[in-house]
Amino acid sequence: MMVEHHIIPPFTSTWWIGLIVSALVIWGIIQYGKSQSPKKEAQFSFILGIVLILREIVREIYLYSINTWHITDSLPLHLCGISSIIAGFILIYRNQFWLEFILILGIPGAVHSFLTPELTHGHDAYLLFVYYFSHSGIILSGLYLVFVHRMSPRLGSWKNAFWVAQGLLIFIGLMNLILKSNYMYLSKKPLVSNPLIIGEWPFYLLGFEIAGLVHILLFYSFFIWVVKKNPAKVTINKNGQSKI
Repeated sequence: MMVEHHIIPPFTSTWWIGLIVSALVIWGIIQYGKSQSPKKEAQFSFILGIVLILREIVREIYLYSINTWHITDSLPLHLCGISSIIAGFILIYRNQFWLEFILILGIPGAVHSFLTPELTHGHDAYLLFVYYFSHSGIILSGLYLVFVHRMSPRLGSWKNAFWVAQGLLIFIGLMNLILKSNYMYLSKKPLVSNPLIIGEWPFYLLGFEIAGLVHILLFYSFFIWVVKKNPAKVTINKNGQSKI
C-alpha cells in the first residue's frame, strides 16, 4: 500500500532538531574515530559500515511489516538510497572511486535532503529516525574517511562523478519506465519546494542537470580546498590518500 509523502517544512522545530542533532552526531563520531588507536579505529569503522548497511535491510523489512512497501517507491533507487548503501561499504573497504562518489554526488544529495526533507513513506517515529540516520550516514562516511582515514578526492575526479551520474540517470530512468515509478524524481518532480526545480516535466530535468553539474564542481572544489588548507592532515597523492 502506497502512502502520502510527508514534508517537513524548513525552519520548523522538527527541521531544526533533525539538522542540529545530526550535525552533532556526525561531529562526535568523527572526533571519536580520530581519538582511537589504529586497531580500535579500524574495528569501529567496520562496525559503522555494517550498521549503515543493516539500516537499509531493516527499513525494507519494516515497510513490509506495516504494509507500506511497494516496488514503485520502496527500493533504494533514489540517489540518497543508493548513496546510503555505498556509504556503508566505503567505511569497510575504503574504496577510492566510491569515496569520490559519496563526496561529490552523495553528500550534495544528502545536504538537500536535510534542507528540504520529504519522507516518502509517511511520518512515524521510526521512519523519521531512519530518514535522518540514513542521510547523516552519507555525510558521515565521506567526512570520516577524509578526516580520520585521511583520504581525499583525486584531482579531476569530478569528471568521473559527472559521467557516473549520467549513467545512473539513464539506468534509473529505464527502471522508472519498467516499474512505472518515480525514483530520483525523473518521472515527476518532488513535492518539496525547491528553487532548483523549475517548470514541469520534462523541463525541470534540464534544471536538474545544470544544478547537478554545479553541485559536482562545488563539492569537488570544496574538498580539494580542504585538502590544500590542511596539508599536514590530508595530502593528495595519485591514489587519493594522504602521506603523513
